[in-house]
Amino acid sequence: MVQGSIEQQYHRQLDALMMLIEDCIDDLPQDVDVDGANGQLTLTFEDGSQIVISRQPVQQEIWVAAKSGGFHLKQQQNHWFCAVTQEGLPALLNRVVTEQSGTATQAFTLIDA
Repeated sequence: MVQGSIEQQYHRQLDALMMLIEDCIDDLPQDVDVDGANGQLTLTFEDGSQIVISRQPVQQEIWVAAKSGGFHLKQQQNHWFCAVTQEGLPALLNRVVTEQSGTATQAFTLIDA
């Protein structure tokens, strides 16, 4: 029963986080199509490239797939961090969206935990 409640808490937290990410995308100056299905967000840019943000409940992680690579983020002290790049989720999203859109963004700065 404890495992079920941990997974439920993870899903509730990620539901809220995904909605916040969608709100940030709406504020971007460039046109980015967002599709939220099957527990993930797919961002499609004007050039057809995509970034996929997905939840991984078994690992309790968030995965971000972008042109520059795949990134696995784990939660530490209420913040999501990539062990490989040492970036938090907001910095990682700002970087990969900037890389793929060609327009600098800080739209995700307020996303945390």
